Amino acid sequence: MFKLYQAIPLLFLISCAVATEPNNSTLSTHTQQRDLANTSKHQTGSGFINAEAQQLLEFCIELNNQDDRLTSDNKDFRANGGDWTIVYDSRHPGNTEWNKKWPYSGPVDDKINPNNPQNNGFKPFNNAWLLLQSKNKSEYAIAIRGTVKGLSSLAADALLSTIPAQAGIKNQDGKTLPITFAQTEKAELHIGFAYAAFTMLFDKEHGIISQLQKLDIKPTKLFITGHSQGAAIATIINSFLYYAITDPSDRYQLNLKLNQGNNDGVQLKSYIFAQPKPGNLQYAQDVAKISQDMFFTVNNVLDPVQQIPLTIQLPSEVLNSVSKENLGKGNWEDELAFNALYKVSNVFKVAREKIAGLLANQVEKHFNQQKLDLNLEPYFPTAQVATTQPTEKANSQNYTLAGQLVPVFGLYNGGNLYPGDEKADILLQHHATSYRKLLAKQLP
Repeated sequence: MFKLYQAIPLLFLISCAVATEPNNSTLSTHTQQRDLANTSKHQTGSGFINAEAQQLLEFCIELNNQDDRLTSDNKDFRANGGDWTIVYDSRHPGNTEWNKKWPYSGPVDDKINPNNPQNNGFKPFNNAWLLLQSKNKSEYAIAIRGTVKGLSSLAADALLSTIPAQAGIKNQDGKTLPITFAQTEKAELHIGFAYAAFTMLFDKEHGIISQLQKLDIKPTKLFITGHSQGAAIATIINSFLYYAITDPSDRYQLNLKLNQGNNDGVQLKSYIFAQPKPGNLQYAQDVAKISQDMFFTVNNVLDPVQQIPLTIQLPSEVLNSVSKENLGKGNWEDELAFNALYKVSNVFKVAREKIAGLLANQVEKHFNQQKLDLNLEPYFPTAQVATTQPTEKANSQNYTLAGQLVPVFGLYNGGNLYPGDEKADILLQHHATSYRKLLAKQLP
């Protein structure tokens, strides 16, 4: 049993302040969709398959190395589409060619150059994505582009705060939208990656939802992939699609159902590369629950990007749930200790919520300035959105990787293992082309 003398060091660790308990809302305990995932049963086609991983990485190279192909003939920068066809290319709708260079005679970095990745994405973070179809016509893939040069793309990485993974997104009128990315209590998302995923999903012209509806695809398997920033966004999109497909009301009109090992629905399977941390610990646990043996995070141990954003965990995150669990239990010493711990931890929790709220307001303001053309009314009628309230405020910066980790091991002075020349390159271990060679060498 926890005693008062054991609480004293913890009280000094977090503060000597005392506050009254805030009137916080409680996260809904409805977790039926999350728990549809049958973690006791392995599905056909589950598990890490290196041929699948290598093919999906080629889709990332198609997106991420477009600028390299403009200035270099190095074959390492060319993507191999294999037996896959580009169905939709958000950079150039109508394009079906791999490694396409559009006719253009002006400067490489010109803003009207259709080959320039700094300008061929869509607002506000200059994102781009591909929808691809396999030769057998029953498998599709969604590939998300990572960070490209330019402030718009870098902004998504730099927004270092979190929002709730359930009802944490706001529209341009400041109204909270009942979008579910996770159902686990206290699950939170990196705010930049979350809003980037939101716009990629709901953009009226280029959005993933509108294109899936327009093309009316009926896949047996839907792969999701991305590299770098694209890996974090792809993780969040994987979560969204899981909850969208298992939504009994089919809010997003995808007309799909999830394969649970005993039906003919769609399987979601993800391979992502060089993933920065997309959310907090509880979000990673939610991902683990909904995607056992169907979600793989391939990270190079020497890649610096996988370590960002930096985790900052306050003692209050650990103590709040522990003290809440034990309120009113034990003898008078225990009650006194846990009441004090709970009140003190809430001081830090409320302070963190306010900081997160201020940062979220800045992101919302940025969105309003962009005047985005999002298709929201069919899924979130104005009358419904007006009454929607967030279920929980963000209070965590305990960022962590999500997905089943598959490590590859970069080499210092790796010789011809890596493309390029002898110039210094702080992201040598991070490039998608470096991952390609590490996968082929270490996971044959």
